[in-house]
Amino acid sequence: MVPADLDYVGRLLRASAIRGPVLELGTGYGGATCRDMIEANGLAYFGTDLEKGSGVDVAANFERPEQMAAFSHIAPLGAVLILNVLEHTFDPIVVLDNARSLLKPGGSLVVLTPAVWPLHNFPMDTWRVLPNFYEEYARRRRMRLVDEHFEYVGFGPVSQFRDDKNLYAFPPPAQAGWRLLYGRVLHKALNTFGRAMFHPSHVAIGAVLVSDPA
Repeated sequence: MVPADLDYVGRLLRASAIRGPVLELGTGYGGATCRDMIEANGLAYFGTDLEKGSGVDVAANFERPEQMAAFSHIAPLGAVLILNVLEHTFDPIVVLDNARSLLKPGGSLVVLTPAVWPLHNFPMDTWRVLPNFYEEYARRRRMRLVDEHFEYVGFGPVSQFRDDKNLYAFPPPAQAGWRLLYGRVLHKALNTFGRAMFHPSHVAIGAVLVSDPA
């Protein structure tokens, strides 16, 4: 987890987009989690991962629906945080569906995934999730994708970045227009490929999906 991820979660807390109790997936990897931040906001927090260990309150595999019974003592939940986890799973839709099954009405899935990122196997690296996926998942599962929190983390709202056909695009690699132009001209002249051509080498998407009451 990088500082921009924690900043995203902090902004969601200040906007009251995260309510308790809160469950965070993937907390057994030994790095930073949202526990301190969530508990500082007075919300009950639980961490989960595949195996028991430090930072793991409940061990479960979210690709196995039958293991969701392990959360019966804390569910229904106000929010499930799935931060930099889906790319390490084989079946991300099943993971999301099982997390959704633990939500109370009005609860939210807070999801953060890399869209452009170097390979980072832990234990595997299998997916890159793009904006249309979130829209389609929300539509098919009858959830609400919260527009103001749907963003390229650290860059701005996803809706702000469009191509000449008004379709989604990645953020440009440089905020200053002259740097972007310089990079593109340079790479074109030298017939090379580089990060100043199209988009940054690190782009993550943050999304909040709400299970609205029927």
